[in-house]
Amino acid sequence: MRRTTRLAVSLTTLALAGAAATIAPPVGAAPSGGGCSLTGTAKFSGGPNNAAHAFTYTFTGTLSSCQSNPSGPSSGTIATLVPAKGGGTCALGNTSGTALVTWADKSTTIIDYTTQSTGPAVQLQGRVLPSFKVKKKIYKTTRDKGDNAFGYLAFQASPVECAGSGVTSAGISGIAGLNSNS
Repeated sequence: MRRTTRLAVSLTTLALAGAAATIAPPVGAAPSGGGCSLTGTAKFSGGPNNAAHAFTYTFTGTLSSCQSNPSGPSSGTIATLVPAKGGGTCALGNTSGTALVTWADKSTTIIDYTTQSTGPAVQLQGRVLPSFKVKKKIYKTTRDKGDNAFGYLAFQASPVECAGSGVTSAGISGIAGLNSNS
């Protein structure tokens, strides 16, 4: 049986709403899906500015107003399990990290991801991991095993911090999804 779960959102900004209207599921995806709004905050150490360099960050956020087919939780939280690594500037950058989604029904999904950004537009790609170890604790995926992840997000950094010593904190919002060809 082919199953696809997509997390999508109605965005409040016109630019992101326009982008969301043109997003199609990945090639080979079945027409089933769902939706969530993703909003959160990234906190940086040595954050991006106008000079290319390495940095790290943590992210915490919420998934709300979720709908899915097959049926699933209507909300959840998401957070990086360890600081994510990145490099670049506010105008152009790449990152990689691992995040834990804890759904309202207490099920979990671990996502190993990469991002590519151009200005405020961030594209996320990744995959669901079966488990991830942080020190002595092992986190396990209990929902969406084997799925792929994608997202179209907005990086809301302060122009003053981008032009200065670097971003310390930035809002992140947009759409994200999971899909499976199995």
